[in-house]
Amino acid sequence: MELLPLLLLLLLRIVASAPASSPATALFVLGDSTASCAATTLPLNLSLTSSSSGKCLFPSAHRLLPDLLAAKMGLLPPPLISTLNGTAAEVARGVNFAGEDGGRGAVFRLGAVGQQLRLATETLQLLRLEAATPQDADAAAAGAVFVLSFGTDAYARLLSRGSEADASAPKHGRRGFARLLADRVARTVAELYEAGARRTAVMGVAPLGCAPRVMWEGLHVVDGRSCVEEANELVQGYNARVAARLEALRPRLPGADVVFCDTYKGMMEIITHPARYGFDETRKACCGLGPFGGTVGCLTKEMVCPTPQRHVWWDLYSPTELVTSLLANWSWSAPSNSNTTICHPIAIQMLAGYMPLISRKF
Repeated sequence: MELLPLLLLLLLRIVASAPASSPATALFVLGDSTASCAATTLPLNLSLTSSSSGKCLFPSAHRLLPDLLAAKMGLLPPPLISTLNGTAAEVARGVNFAGEDGGRGAVFRLGAVGQQLRLATETLQLLRLEAATPQDADAAAAGAVFVLSFGTDAYARLLSRGSEADASAPKHGRRGFARLLADRVARTVAELYEAGARRTAVMGVAPLGCAPRVMWEGLHVVDGRSCVEEANELVQGYNARVAARLEALRPRLPGADVVFCDTYKGMMEIITHPARYGFDETRKACCGLGPFGGTVGCLTKEMVCPTPQRHVWWDLYSPTELVTSLLANWSWSAPSNSNTTICHPIAIQMLAGYMPLISRKF
């Protein structure tokens, strides 16, 4: 029995001294309005944008998760593909493909995923053509982190009411859509792998049943304290399905790390224990009008609440930057509190090539 502690210490030393993957050299982002303000396809959109730059109307109050993750990697926020001229030098440090939606209605036809995948693979091809050697090309692709964040806009539409939602809804139904989208995201991860990607993180969908817009539309089923459970069940179904698809996919992608980050779990931790994280308003949007701030979206700076740091929700469907910062922290590393460990099988810190501090103590 006395040998057990010694063997454990030896194992930890071996793990700590093993060569780690090099730090990420670029960040490529595919997704919807959770990845870029230019990507919103929703009516009464989350935050108005400049059509030329795609920047959030209120950047000081609402930075998005990919930008925060880029900062943790020591990288600048990846520029939108629409702002670049297509040279290898421009795209070498990363690109945000979000906002390329594949045409009207693509939020349900999955055209946005396919269009952005095409642009991403073409970008990797460009880097390969410009590389000095094939080895350099492989290293450039393997050194990049790819973040995929799809589903929020689609489910926001699925959960909305009215003639527009009814006309746009997929014919396969709300529950059938989870299977289609999860399968498409998993195929995208596999196709990025074929193009050279080796580090991929897929973000889940937040608890939209607690979002101000869904709460307002579901007033008849909420008691003022809870969320719209049917909506959350649909989102959880999608998250579980995409996590399972990625789990099945990993053995077929040798040399790759594929991570799923359960943002639903992270946000529910905040919504369930708001005071623990400094919040006191879990239902009402900081920027919006009507019950829960969910009737009219964020249109002007004058609509912004005086204390956004106390709100969980920024507008109709998206969290405030403080919530997003917590999700970025919990995605980046695995804290001792298991309730805020949201990425599996490894955290993005390790995916990006940064060893956890515990491994540097030996």
